Formats: sequence, structure tokens, C-alpha cells
Amino acid sequence: MESNLIVMKFGGTSVKNQDHISLVSRKIRYEILRGNKVVTVVSAQGDTTDRLLEASKKINNKPNFRELDVLLSAGEQISMALLAITLESLGVKAISLTGWQAGIKTCNCHCNAKIVNVFTERIEKELKNNDVVVVAGFQGINENEDITTMGRGGSDTSAVALASALKAKECRIYTDVDGVYTADPRIVIDAQKIEEISYDNMIKLADMGAKVLNKRSVRLAKKYGVEISVLTSMRESNKNTGTRVREIDFKDDPLVSAAIKEGVFVLKINEKDFSSVLEKIYDNKIEILDIFFVNKESLILMDSDKMKIIEELLNGLEYEIEKKLSKISIICTNQDNIFYNFAKIKESLKNVNIRYAYVSEYISIISDQSVGREILKLVSSDLFKSNLN
Repeated sequence: MESNLIVMKFGGTSVKNQDHISLVSRKIRYEILRGNKVVTVVSAQGDTTDRLLEASKKINNKPNFRELDVLLSAGEQISMALLAITLESLGVKAISLTGWQAGIKTCNCHCNAKIVNVFTERIEKELKNNDVVVVAGFQGINENEDITTMGRGGSDTSAVALASALKAKECRIYTDVDGVYTADPRIVIDAQKIEEISYDNMIKLADMGAKVLNKRSVRLAKKYGVEISVLTSMRESNKNTGTRVREIDFKDDPLVSAAIKEGVFVLKINEKDFSSVLEKIYDNKIEILDIFFVNKESLILMDSDKMKIIEELLNGLEYEIEKKLSKISIICTNQDNIFYNFAKIKESLKNVNIRYAYVSEYISIISDQSVGREILKLVSSDLFKSNLN
């Protein structure tokens, strides 16, 4: 593919209405005027995916996953068509393609599919006659020729996969913040922007709850050596540096950062049932965030969207659920000081109600969701003042 090809991905907030789509279109046109060709990947507008999901559940609380994929994929198709139409109105030759038209092949797993191959012939053909190919993110097609979707943040994965397959010069992920920060700048106003971060540390942040990049996309980028730039789509100016995600030597990639994952629950299980419960969870490929132990109880931390599945799966077994929780995580890449840092953070939170706190690869604090953001602010204040590392 041409060396001047750029992949630009725009998330749901970036295309949530026509004003935003027009701003995105001007950013794309700017690259065309600079002599680049562009493949653009788009998410569904705003909360479209959530609304479609709710609509299906009003009809059937357990919709067929195949039909759910057909429904949810419509959100990205609306975005891609509106963006292509807007680009044409600016004099930019554009064509929109669904995930399957763009050659994205996935496994057969509905609602959480993984990309197994990307066939670029159609995109390459369209780029000969168009300046821009707009691709619906988050979706592909399986061996049965059924539409599949890739789960939350799947458009990031689409963008990285296309950048790798097309050997693009750059993969840019545009969002509503201008890079990766030491904490969510929408919550912590004095959070500091990180200019460069390694794939490994970005995966950790994504795993901890940072919403900037989907962790599956970063793993894919690391595997194929795709460098990612995280930029903002909310400014008219095209001169923002954002954050570069790439391979960096460990010693050159110090990181002190905090993140929050809201809407989690703790599954409390007696010691005698722990093995059988865990076996059921793994057999059904349900993702676990963390496992820890208090007295004789085993505690499993999970995202709230897994709660109904867990309740059905464990029917007849003894367990308790603590819900409406937040998990605040702190990375200190200098592991030698992690226990000292843990003690210091606990001291600063002595007047805040904490459910659980523990140390593994990083520091974890679990609280009621109502105080989660307050804890993130207090912890971040400690981190930035003392530069714990």
C-alpha cells in the first residue's frame, strides 16, 4: 500500500452529531490536501449502541447473539454513511464500507469476536478512485458469512488491524481527550499528559479502566509493531501532539498513574465452593478482573455487565454479591517502593470508606461507587505531589 496512507479512527463522541462529523471531515480533508490517502474507521454515534441494546432487551431479555450482532452493527453503518456524505459535500471523494465489505474476517463468536484475518483488496481498489475509504469499526464477518461484533472498544481493534494489513504510515486514534494522562483529566483536573508510553504500560492502564484505548487493540499493535497516536478530535486545529504508544525499553518508560473502573461487583464465595465456581466461570469464558482473599472467603471482581450471567450460572450455589462498586488502581513501575507507596496512599484515605485494598502487580482499592471518584482525586493528588515511583 502507499507509504502516505494514514488510518484515522474516530470514536462515538467524535461523531455524536452533525457538528462533530463536520469537524472530523475537515480534519480528514486537511490530510488529503497534504497529499495523504486516508482510511477512516468510525464507531456508532454517542450512546447508539447502548440504546440499541436496551431496545432489544425490552423485547427479549436474552436476545439471540447472532441477531444482536446484526442490530448493533447498524450503529457504525449510520456513522460511516453520514461521514462519507459529509466528506463528499466538502469536495472529498469518499466511499463507505461495512466491516465485511472491508475484508475483516473474525472468529465465529458473536458479540465478542476476534479478528482472524484482513483481506485488503477491496480497500486498495477503492483507494485508487477515492481519497478516503470510511470503514465501519467494531464489526466483521465470520466463516458462515454472518455479521459479528467485537465488544466494547472494538473500533480501536478494527483500526489497528487495518493499519497493520495496509502497512499504513500512521494509526491515529481520535477521542475527546488529547492523549493519555496520569489519570482521567475529566475527573482529575491536574492530571499530567504522557507524551510517550510503551505498549505494555498502555495495556496495564486499559486493563485498570483507562478508557482511552481498548486493550485488545494495544495487544494487536504490539504484536504487529503498529505505532498509535492518541489525539483529540474536539479541536479545529490539527497541530496537537497527543500521546505516542510504541515499543519503549522498560528503563525509559517510568510510569506513575491511576485509573478508575466504575460499575464493578465482588462475588463472595465460601472456600469449599471456590474451585467449582471458578471452573464454571472459565468454562463459560467469562472475564475476571481480579481475585483476592479475605479471611476464609474468596472474592472475585467482575464488570457489572457479567452479573446476570453469573447469577444464572451459579443458581443453586451459595454466594453473595456486593454491587455498585468502583476499583481504583495505581501503577508504580518501580516495584521496590510499591509497599511504601501503598502505606502512604492508605494513610491519605483514612477518612474515606474503603471496602478492600490490596497489592498485586499494582495497588488496588475497591470502594462504593459513590466515593470512587473522590478516592481517585485524593490518590492522584498524592501521586503528583510526591511523584511516587
